[in-house]
Amino acid sequence: MLLRHALLSLAFAAAAAQAEVTLTVKPLSRQQAAAFYLARGFPAEVVAAYARACVLSFSFRNEGKIALRFKLADWTAGNGVRFRPLEKWETEWEKRGVPPAARIAFRWAQFPPVQEFEAGDWIMGMAVPERRIAGPFRITARYSDEKGRHELVTAATACAR
Repeated sequence: MLLRHALLSLAFAAAAAQAEVTLTVKPLSRQQAAAFYLARGFPAEVVAAYARACVLSFSFRNEGKIALRFKLADWTAGNGVRFRPLEKWETEWEKRGVPPAARIAFRWAQFPPVQEFEAGDWIMGMAVPERRIAGPFRITARYSDEKGRHELVTAATACAR
């Protein structure tokens, strides 16, 4: 029971910081993910698959003095698991008949696939690993600036239940 409690507490926020760049990760429960998209027009049976996945909410901040950029395709969860590209979700939603307004809301709420940040910029959004990861894992977030390529590795987190 103690181990289970420890794993559940890991399912809360994990963070990493390097220089003046900060990444915070918070796993969302199935109920949170489903409620968010049900309120935006997703049919319940369609959003259920998304909600069962390991939905992660990210906050990424550039509090430094130079611009930086990242591609979500360069980020990994756990032992090299990539994040499901936004285009795959969009194709699935279209095939399943999700209304256009709900698809737009989905796109705007997802973590951007590519982003350039000026000094002081920040963004929030959701992303899902290509597969659900059992147990605790870390997020490795890669980005670059005029000084080269960098990596942030978060504290351990876990998929919410």
